[in-house]
Amino acid sequence: MVVVGPVTFAAATLSGLVLGSLFALMAMGLSLIYSTARVLNFSHGAFFMAGAFIVWWLNTPYSATYGTTTVVSGLNVPLWVALVPAVIAIFGLGVATQRGIIRPLVRRPGSLLTTLTATLALAYILESIATLIFGGYRQQFSAEIAVGLLRYGGLTITYAELVQFGVAVAVLVFLHLFLKRARFGIGMRAVAQDMDAAHLCSINTNTVYLLTFGMGAALAAVAGFLLTNTVFIAPSSGWEPLSIAFIIVVFGGIGSVGGTIVASYIISVVQQYVAIFLDPHWGLVFAFILMLLVLVIRPRGLFGFKET
Repeated sequence: MVVVGPVTFAAATLSGLVLGSLFALMAMGLSLIYSTARVLNFSHGAFFMAGAFIVWWLNTPYSATYGTTTVVSGLNVPLWVALVPAVIAIFGLGVATQRGIIRPLVRRPGSLLTTLTATLALAYILESIATLIFGGYRQQFSAEIAVGLLRYGGLTITYAELVQFGVAVAVLVFLHLFLKRARFGIGMRAVAQDMDAAHLCSINTNTVYLLTFGMGAALAAVAGFLLTNTVFIAPSSGWEPLSIAFIIVVFGGIGSVGGTIVASYIISVVQQYVAIFLDPHWGLVFAFILMLLVLVIRPRGLFGFKET
C-alpha cells in the first residue's frame, strides 16, 4: 500500500492546477471550433506541435545544435518575442485550414465524418513535415521561460510553473471577456447556440467560422509553447494533449466555457493523483474512464447545452 503524506498530496494538487490551466487553453480552442463550426478538429494537436516548434526554431541558437543536422534559425530570438510570430502563423494556418479544407467539405452530406478524416490527414501531413525538417527525435528549448525555485512549507514549485499558470489564466480570462463583451465574441456564442437565429440576426457565419478556427489554432499554439518549454518537443508531441483536450471537452460539455475550465482542472488533478498511487502512464487511462462515466450519466457533459 502506498503511503502519501500531505506534502506529496499538496504538490500533486499544485501540479494538477498548473497542467489544468495549460490543458484548458488547448481544450478551449477545440471546444470553440466544434461548438461553432460543428467540426471535430483532429489537426488541433498538430497546431499545438507546430506553434511550439516555430518558437523553438526562432529561439534556438546555432551553438545548441552544433554538430547535428537539425535546422534552426540561429536568430536566438527571446522566447516571448518568438511567440508572437508563432501565434500569428498558426492563426493563419487555422484560417487556411477552414477556408481551404473545411468549408468545401461541410457543404456535402456526411460532413462530420469527412471533416474529421480531413483534419486527421492534415495532422499526419504536418507531423511528417515537422519530421522532415527537424528530425523525428526530441528537442529541448535552449532557454526556459523562467529559472528558479520557490519553496514554502515543504512545497517546491518552479518559477516556470508559476509563469505557465499565470499566462494561461490571463489568456483564459481575456478569452472569457472577449466572448462575453466583444461583438465578434458574442457572434461566436450566437452561432454556437443557434445557427439559424444567428443568420436571422445578419451574423456573417463564414467570417465567424474562419476567425474561430484561427483563434482555436492560436490557443493551441500558446499551449504548445508553454507546455513543451520545460520538457521537450517532438513532431508527435501533439497527440497526447489532443486526447486530453477531447476528454476535457466531452467531460465538461461541448460549448461550455466554464465546463471546459472546470473539467481541465478535474482531469489534470486526477491524473496527478493517479501518478502518485499507481503510475504516470495510468493517468490518461483514468481520464478516459472519467469521460465514459460522465457520458453514461450525462451525455452532454457536466455543463453542456443541448444542440439546436
